[in-house]
Amino acid sequence: MAATPQPLRLPPVEGDTSICSHLRTLVQRQTDIERRFVDVVRWGALDQGAKRRKTAPPQCHACSSPLSQPWACLTCDYVGCAPLHASTSRTARDCLPSHFANSTRCEFAVEPGTGAIFCSECDDCVYPDSFEALFRATRIQVEEFHDRSREGSGLAGRGRGRGHWRAWDGKPVDKVAKASCRGLRPLLNLSQTCFLSAILQALIHNPLLKAYFLSDKHNRHVCPNGGPNGLAVGKPVGTDGSAEREKGCLCCEMDRAFEEFYADDSSPFGPITMLYAMWHASAELEGHGQQDAHSFFLAALDQIHAHAKGQLSSCNCIAHQTFAGSLVSAVTCSGCGQTNTTVDPILDIQLDFPFTAQAEPLTLGALLRRYCAEEKIGDHGRGYACGACGGGKGVTASKKLAIKKLPPVLSFQLKRFAHNATSSKVETPVRFPSHLDMRPYTETTAGNVSKAPSVDGAADREIDEDDLPSSLYSYDLFAVVTHEGKLDNGHYWADVRSGDEWWHCDDDKVTPTTLGSALRQNAYMLFYVRRSLAYGERMSAVLANSAGKTVNGKTVNGKTNGAPNGSASGTASAA
Repeated sequence: MAATPQPLRLPPVEGDTSICSHLRTLVQRQTDIERRFVDVVRWGALDQGAKRRKTAPPQCHACSSPLSQPWACLTCDYVGCAPLHASTSRTARDCLPSHFANSTRCEFAVEPGTGAIFCSECDDCVYPDSFEALFRATRIQVEEFHDRSREGSGLAGRGRGRGHWRAWDGKPVDKVAKASCRGLRPLLNLSQTCFLSAILQALIHNPLLKAYFLSDKHNRHVCPNGGPNGLAVGKPVGTDGSAEREKGCLCCEMDRAFEEFYADDSSPFGPITMLYAMWHASAELEGHGQQDAHSFFLAALDQIHAHAKGQLSSCNCIAHQTFAGSLVSAVTCSGCGQTNTTVDPILDIQLDFPFTAQAEPLTLGALLRRYCAEEKIGDHGRGYACGACGGGKGVTASKKLAIKKLPPVLSFQLKRFAHNATSSKVETPVRFPSHLDMRPYTETTAGNVSKAPSVDGAADREIDEDDLPSSLYSYDLFAVVTHEGKLDNGHYWADVRSGDEWWHCDDDKVTPTTLGSALRQNAYMLFYVRRSLAYGERMSAVLANSAGKTVNGKTVNGKTNGAPNGSASGTASAA
């Protein structure tokens, strides 16, 4: 909590040309006017917060009517109905004018929410610049005094609240405190927690998550589910597996992790409370043994969704805004030609390896083509049971997958852990690019007509799919998670992109690396971000460049490839 508010002073009214003569005379005659004005404005600021807590509104001192917009006398403690004429409001009462008429010294009233002053002599509201400045200073002081985010944190007792406001005086600042903005921090291995370290590094360097948490969209100091020093969670409730488990807020843990990564501290950070929180949120991740990084990634997204005001449908939580896409499955009957489509939500794309050895080296593009390739179903036994024609023996169907909605961030899992009769790990290397074009794997409609994304609030419009700019399908690699070792015993690390640099993050060792080295990793998980979001133009400019439209008064023709400044080069799209 902040210290006791300092007294505020009214600026001199002598040079204020916006003040009426009656109010200027009152200020010069009575010295407690500024104190009364500040008290009324403070009361109004606190009362607005009280209304959100559904407390009773104040009542008029004369007629006892509840006041949604109270007016307070500037020279006494009277609070009454708004001084409006009957011709302008059916509910207007003469409570405040009657108070002025019956008093020898009361002539002004203040509206606490706006600082407007009603002058009975002028019979109108006045807005003096001097009182307007005092009103703003008072409201800012009240906000700072009641800002809970100023409470101490685990970082040397410092909170992460707003800084104290002060008017700009035009003077240059001699000394500016410089803070690290690179976001690089080694992580302590808390006994086989390399899986957590690798995924956390990938999440920290996710451009959308970084923009969300560094813009204070989730402040753990004010979150009711968390706390300044981490999660306050106990042991799982009950002893059986069906008992509900006590959960904290993983968004608070992510908020703390971003604060630690961007603090002026290069020593290894131990995400103890995050590990502790995941133990209590997911029974599968409990214990001190090695865990699967992909399982931890999905569990972390589930917890972020649960604590970031997520909903089951049309969710706008940061986890779904970042990773959510959709997959369309089309099944066509060979008997009647009926096609049934199903749309399923996805958070990542899990790619299987082929069963037989390949003559050519495997590529990410080859796995994606295999993922979206047409397959036959119902060609054994009883055949395919069609809902339209009934199907039966000899009737088959073809099934084809395609991506209906591309998420802003693409996450791929290369399914190296084969769990069959004999569990094993697939060590086959997979070549993957720094730039990925997802157009070949997206759903196309008849006539290659698609809907362009809504731009600047305009309605969706149908355009030829070939005219859509390639940058809408272009993704850039920003994180690679690698596993080395056997199925039940191994080690994870991550290679991440920070700006135009690449870094090798192996628990408490963070060393510079190159894009070429990252591309040579035997990857387990890959993370790509849409180029037009992270490094490219505004969407309106992208679409306009595609169609030769006018943007900001300039006509631009031709297509754009959305190439980012400083993006990694020297690699091709997925082969």
